[in-house]
Amino acid sequence: MTLTSSCQPQTASRTEQAPKALSTIAPDSATAAQTVRTFLTWYKNHIQAANRIPLVNQQAGKPYSVNIQNGERYLTYLKSSQLLTDSYLNGWRTFFKERQESFRISPQTEGPPTGFDYDLVMLNQDVDMQLASLKSLKIKRVTIDRQQAVVMCVLFDTYEFRLVHDANQWLINEILNVSQE
Repeated sequence: MTLTSSCQPQTASRTEQAPKALSTIAPDSATAAQTVRTFLTWYKNHIQAANRIPLVNQQAGKPYSVNIQNGERYLTYLKSSQLLTDSYLNGWRTFFKERQESFRISPQTEGPPTGFDYDLVMLNQDVDMQLASLKSLKIKRVTIDRQQAVVMCVLFDTYEFRLVHDANQWLINEILNVSQE
């Protein structure tokens, strides 16, 4: 009996300590990385629908203008992933307004509309090829600092996803294409 009772507390002690180690280190890093993977998979499955929303009004002979209403539709569609912060989406609202002001100051009627000649989420022009190879995504590093995380990954280009922890989940707050900077 003494042998049994002395073994049980050790087992209980290991059980109590293991979840602490997992919950403070591994799950946060793993969950932050999984948020990035989940979003990229979502985006791969929804990019065609997102790209069907015209963000720039382009009529022959008329200067380009940003279609603010469609910009809101586009951002609402991205928000439906439930993996992006309002701050991330507000950054694009600001971008749309700034681009509209630039089109007003310097009218453009030809060529790709400045600022809209690349994918706005992945910040490059090779997004189809990148997303087609999503299975080869390599997470290089995950850094957690309290309620913020940085996930560095490679999908042809090197990306830095900045996340915030909100309502018991990680949300993407910023996407940087480090290779293009």
